[in-house]
Amino acid sequence: MEFSERFNAPVSEVWKVFYNPNGWDPWFTDGMKISEDGEIYFRWFRLTDGQVVTDNGKIVSVIKERLFSFWWYEYEDGYRSFVEMHFQPTGDNETIVTVKDRTLVKDEEELHVRYGCAYGWGQMMLLAKIYIEKGLIVI
Repeated sequence: MEFSERFNAPVSEVWKVFYNPNGWDPWFTDGMKISEDGEIYFRWFRLTDGQVVTDNGKIVSVIKERLFSFWWYEYEDGYRSFVEMHFQPTGDNETIVTVKDRTLVKDEEELHVRYGCAYGWGQMMLLAKIYIEKGLIVI
């Protein structure tokens, strides 16, 4: 899956919203953590109707203001999903963020996993755009 969004903001500002110790709090997650030792922790409850949903992951690459990649979606003895987030400045006050998600599914019965991820990334990009460009939290 691949999703791109154009943000009317400099890459330095967009980067700080996506890569910081509190992750995507307060605009998308509820207690997310990104640690310097390569761990990533996800937590939601506002977007999951009050049900606490958590997951862990491993950071693979961090190139400031260019690339953030990680494994997540714990599954059997590893992770189900590898994500790359690319940050491309296209002007002084404009940045394109592209999210590439490679999610493992074994068969048709697991396709709902990919659909759920697709829904989540689209939702995340929209909420990030509103937060970055308007300063609004809509969840």
